[in-house]
Amino acid sequence: MNFVLRLGAGIFLLFSATIAFAHGDEKHGEENTRAVASEAVRAQPGHDMEAMGGAAVSEETTQGHDTEQVESGGIAGVLKSLHPATVHFPIALLLMAALTELFVMARRTPEREAAVKIMIYGGAAGAVVAALFGWIHTGLWFGGDTVMQLHRWNGMLIAALSLVAAWIAFQNPQSRLAFRLTLFPIAALLIAQGYMGGELAHGLNHLKL
Repeated sequence: MNFVLRLGAGIFLLFSATIAFAHGDEKHGEENTRAVASEAVRAQPGHDMEAMGGAAVSEETTQGHDTEQVESGGIAGVLKSLHPATVHFPIALLLMAALTELFVMARRTPEREAAVKIMIYGGAAGAVVAALFGWIHTGLWFGGDTVMQLHRWNGMLIAALSLVAAWIAFQNPQSRLAFRLTLFPIAALLIAQGYMGGELAHGLNHLKL
């Protein structure tokens, strides 16, 4: 029970950070506003249109650069860039947990079971962190194409199933069947998740030679 309470408190704190620092894409509205203002300046009579246009473009460029610097700096900017760095450890730990469980099925030993338990604990914690940083990365935004939607909710499913597997390993380590029915689907979902992440990062059909 203490383990569950501590895990729940950690998830709550991380989720609080998500709410505090998650921001949607707000630049497009500002760019549209500046574009409309620039057109209005160009339309004013009695002014040197070329000079005014150049000044408007220069001011727009400067403002856009300053806005990008503000949005990319600070704690929020750092947090929004951390999602790719947080996914590798849970992927490795959960896949290795599934692989090691195959060795447990071949010959069950306390050492192998302990190794699987440690990896599932670390993988579950890492999966929750990666999912939360994924929301920080995009902001509380539910749009996107099919690949983005599948990647988002598949990541949430992996995190949830990982917590279930960790709870089974902690509460009832002798129940290997229930544990395996959770762990092996997680491994399959991770492979699909990695592929979809590659699609988002490198474009469609990124594995095509």
